[in-house]
Amino acid sequence: MGRARGVLEGGAVAFYGLPYAEAGRFQAPRPVAAWPQGTGREEVACPQSPGITAWFGGPIPPQREDCLVLNVYLPQSLPPPGGWPVMVYLHGGGFTSGSAAEPIYRGHRLAEEGVLAVAPNYRLGPLGFLALPALEAEDPKAVGNYGLLDLLEALRFVQRYIRHFGGDPNNVTLFGESAGGMLVCTLLATPEARGLFHKAILQSGGCGYVRPLREDFPLGEAWAKGVGCDPKDLACLRRMPLERLLPEEPSLDAAARFLSRPSLFTLSPFKPHLGPLVPEDPRAFLERGGAKGVPLIAGATLDELRFPALQVLLGPGTWEEFLARLRLTLPEGKAEALLAHYRARFQDPKEAWGEAETARVLLCPSLQAARLQAPHAPTYAYLFTFRVPGLEGLGAFHGLDLAPLFGNLQEMPFLPLFLTQEAYGQAEALGRRMRRYWARFAREGEPGGWPRWPLYEKGLVLRLDDPVGLLPDPYEAHCGVLGRLGLL
Repeated sequence: MGRARGVLEGGAVAFYGLPYAEAGRFQAPRPVAAWPQGTGREEVACPQSPGITAWFGGPIPPQREDCLVLNVYLPQSLPPPGGWPVMVYLHGGGFTSGSAAEPIYRGHRLAEEGVLAVAPNYRLGPLGFLALPALEAEDPKAVGNYGLLDLLEALRFVQRYIRHFGGDPNNVTLFGESAGGMLVCTLLATPEARGLFHKAILQSGGCGYVRPLREDFPLGEAWAKGVGCDPKDLACLRRMPLERLLPEEPSLDAAARFLSRPSLFTLSPFKPHLGPLVPEDPRAFLERGGAKGVPLIAGATLDELRFPALQVLLGPGTWEEFLARLRLTLPEGKAEALLAHYRARFQDPKEAWGEAETARVLLCPSLQAARLQAPHAPTYAYLFTFRVPGLEGLGAFHGLDLAPLFGNLQEMPFLPLFLTQEAYGQAEALGRRMRRYWARFAREGEPGGWPRWPLYEKGLVLRLDDPVGLLPDPYEAHCGVLGRLGLL
């Protein structure tokens, strides 16, 4: 491949922007043959419209279309015999935004636990997941799954070259949060990924986010027309400037729409697709034991999309509005049944809405992954309940677990949350525990620790908080009605 230049990052050595593949627009990636001189210090993002990180003040690295690079973090010590266990992290961002090089994802604190951390970029939004009949005719395997193919190429890169960094290609743990967690589950059900990783951690994701290809063709065609191209004219789409393909919109409007109706995310066509690459729904794949023998950790934050202090502004003011919002994403009949369930449990539709969105979109799909995999491999589940001291009204919100896990508490957008000594100290203490659990799982296939993390089949989950503890499995309380209605 060539030489790469690293930089010291905390107690680790970091290499940024290592090319692992190259690809033309709407084409499958190809492995790179060699690195350009000076590789190893450039932080890069794939082209995107502003997303969650940007909305809340987090920096996105410079964007360019040749963005298929990864970052590597390794301990400042000699590797053990056989090499360090490898942890490959897939970033979130709703499949449309984010970057492995966001400062909050720097993996030096994980590397200090004796693992080698790898974080790849993958193509996003329409560049990563556009479904069109013309693209299917050109490449039936790649259509709608360019971003997923990128990650397969990144995992192959790890298999070929990670020994040169001191890593063990026979001990690779794939982990990710939000869309990254959904990609972890998708790759568990991708035949070409078999053997490229050996353990998995799914954080606030789920397995039901792979879409039927042909159902998205009309949406892809409408998108192509919207940017000014005939859907059959791939040359037009390939020469179109990025600012036409990925227009910006006012951040406040986009953020408010996400916070008030996060389940609209489920309607986006820019996700992995069923087809030759992913031939089976990942939920069915796990249930029948398709990922037998792959140890799994899966879990979510308690409040994910609840935003308690903001519900007075974001939640529906009446039960009629609650139902109208449900009907945006649910078929008639099921929306009414879900309304009846929450109306019997809650007096306030605003409070009920936060619970419903949290359960439907992230909490229950994540726990469902653990339930499906538990009969077939050692499986562990958690519930992250930590709330920032002094800011408890924000809840244990979506993505908050990343702050202690990676330990980058003084990076935006987390910085304002941890300015007090109490908040910083509690998050740092929790982060040390989380990194030890995650790193031991990567080494040995079970997280150990104290309290010892029981198998999910025992009916308990780990409560990630300060202090750490155990909880009865929350699945039935939060998710039972969704399962009975066929909404998981």
